[in-house]
Amino acid sequence: MSAPETLVIVAHPDLAGTSRVNRRWAEELAKHPDEFEVRDLYALYPEGSLDEDGISVERAALAAHDLIIFQFPVYWYSAPALLRTWTDEVYGFGWAYGGEKAAPGEPGRALANKRFAVAMCAGDIEANYCATGTVGFTPSEVIIPFRATANYVGATCEAEPFCLFGTEGDLSDDQLEASAVAYVEWLRKLVRA
Repeated sequence: MSAPETLVIVAHPDLAGTSRVNRRWAEELAKHPDEFEVRDLYALYPEGSLDEDGISVERAALAAHDLIIFQFPVYWYSAPALLRTWTDEVYGFGWAYGGEKAAPGEPGRALANKRFAVAMCAGDIEANYCATGTVGFTPSEVIIPFRATANYVGATCEAEPFCLFGTEGDLSDDQLEASAVAYVEWLRKLVRA
């Protein structure tokens, strides 16, 4: 069996416990191990940091995939802290970036030509994610740091994230199930793009 085409980096502080949405999404992805490799950062790094071995493992996972998804619940219009720590430690100088003269495959350009995307769930309702809503920004604008980081390392990031809104409200089991199916379909469309 060949390696899955898509790497999904899941960042939820309690995926096996309090998470409802991200846990369900990860369960759905696990049904398709030939398509998706899922890495639960908080399970892998419960102390909240990566040592040199962890950094090497994460870099190898990134190198083995062309499509990388960041999956997380929105925390104050950003991602949970460990995903930021992971980025700081894994995207090191001389590996992910290192100068404009470096070509893809050379030191400092390991992520060049990779494709990234974001899958997120938000407690707030969709109507508030617009210029006139209480958030004041669209989901595409909320993920600008991911898009800018991808640009900086020579990769691309989908402008529109996969989103499930209203997760702190009355999200029904049927809505959750529909989102899990839609998530897998969205990922498959990205692979085909």
